[in-house]
Amino acid sequence: MDNNYHRTADWLTACGKVPSAEDASTQIGCDIEEQVEFLECLMLNHDGNQALLDDAIRNLKRIAKALKSGSDMAFVGEGDRVNALDSLCDREVTGNGVAHLLSFNKPMADQAVLASNEAKLVDGEPVILEGGKIGKPEGWTPPDLSEFV
Repeated sequence: MDNNYHRTADWLTACGKVPSAEDASTQIGCDIEEQVEFLECLMLNHDGNQALLDDAIRNLKRIAKALKSGSDMAFVGEGDRVNALDSLCDREVTGNGVAHLLSFNKPMADQAVLASNEAKLVDGEPVILEGGKIGKPEGWTPPDLSEFV
């Protein structure tokens, strides 16, 4: 089955990432970082709410950085695993809903992003930076998603 989940799992595996507390915590930091990138695109009508959003963005950036650097660890407790999975699934559904309502071609954008991540592998091997972060090989360019907006 060649879906987004499996392509992502295969890519992480090729990059040496395995189900573990450390790798999961780093990925949670990456996920928070991506959520922040979306939040930074938002503009709110009321200044007070915009200020609250800006504060949340600053705080979430700090948390993401700490998790990605390994200076802090995040984990999901045993009693929260079902709720965590539900939230991940709901975020995917609501994110797809936002993309649909903004008239984005998210299926094609997903494929471009996945292909771009896969292009970070050189002869099937990742470029690993100091600290274990997956790097970008020379000549790599991010996907151009402008045609999907």
